[in-house]
Amino acid sequence: MKHVPFFTHSGWSELYPIGKNHQKGKLLIGAFELSELWAWAAYEYITEKEQREQEKVHFALQNGSLNDRWVPTKASTGLIAALEPGQNLKWNGLTLFRWTTETEAPREAKSEEICYLQSPMDLFRKSKEWILNQSSTIIHAWGLNNPNQVALENHALIIGDQQSIWVHPTSKLIACTLNSTDGPIFIGPDVEIQEGSHLRGPLVIGEKTVVKMSTRIYGSSAIGPQCRVGGEISNCTFLGYSNKGHDGFLGQSVIGHWCNLGADTNSSNLKSNYGPVRIWSETEQEFVDSTLQFCGLLMGDHSKCGINTMFTTGTVVGTGCNIYGAGFQPKHIPDFAWGGGNEWQLHDFNRFLETAQRVMERRGKSLEATETASLKEQHSSAHLRFDARDA
Repeated sequence: MKHVPFFTHSGWSELYPIGKNHQKGKLLIGAFELSELWAWAAYEYITEKEQREQEKVHFALQNGSLNDRWVPTKASTGLIAALEPGQNLKWNGLTLFRWTTETEAPREAKSEEICYLQSPMDLFRKSKEWILNQSSTIIHAWGLNNPNQVALENHALIIGDQQSIWVHPTSKLIACTLNSTDGPIFIGPDVEIQEGSHLRGPLVIGEKTVVKMSTRIYGSSAIGPQCRVGGEISNCTFLGYSNKGHDGFLGQSVIGHWCNLGADTNSSNLKSNYGPVRIWSETEQEFVDSTLQFCGLLMGDHSKCGINTMFTTGTVVGTGCNIYGAGFQPKHIPDFAWGGGNEWQLHDFNRFLETAQRVMERRGKSLEATETASLKEQHSSAHLRFDARDA
């Protein structure tokens, strides 16, 4: 199943600061983008079922589309197979799957059958569950070898169950420790783990990522492709192509695409009174109770911060921000904000694009027209907010 079509529900702002360029199946869920997960889920379901079931799934996915916040589980493809042609699938008032032409009364899914993204914090809260559920798919899709089949250097130390550590043959592990006591570790193609690094599962590290010297990564963490990570990282998700290459702590956090955290950037993930963390809600336009005791930094795509930046518990940083200055930063920094402390201005869009192009070229990438249009739309909305603030 090579192509799975998606639609975006109007409530995407609930996932802020994750921007529009992660819609339509492009959001990283554990080790894979959502579109890849659905393609694998459909493939695995079809290979296990009779011809009639295979045909029903093929027909549905060729004549309908999926909600791009619905994460597949073992039950998901079966729910689609059970639909009559023209019968949409609903859950708690939301459409999960819809046909191009609706003709039948919708079918309601049970809550225990559904994994639906409710907030950006799900990306670290559900990380362990997703890594464990994706284990066989990761091994197959990435062509990983268990240490029994790959010759690790004797300076790479394995702690725990050796059968729970999977390494791509093109990766380089240098004088590091891999601890699978609490869960598996998956290391993708062309990954480099440098000297003195300590990795604990559950953990997945994507293609061409570099783990810098003396890095400590705790589970459950998912590091996307082509990242540079260092310092101390605990229960975090990097969506890909971002840098935290130096010392500093990051816990219970989500970092978008093309971000850069300056040396010794630190984020608090626990309040001093151990109470629930309040975070900015883009939907409500106010701070709300996350119900979480641990929550660090949520950062949108193309945002950057200078050296020694300090983020307080539950800080939300939008897309395209440039942050600098001493002391703790505000708990919410809106899209395309430039500055620090109490001094902010709107980031010029053309200068932002110039920087983005330079950054992406370093990873062999460039901005597509659709990505630029989405970013321009976000910048226009940010411009209106800055104008309203100054009025």
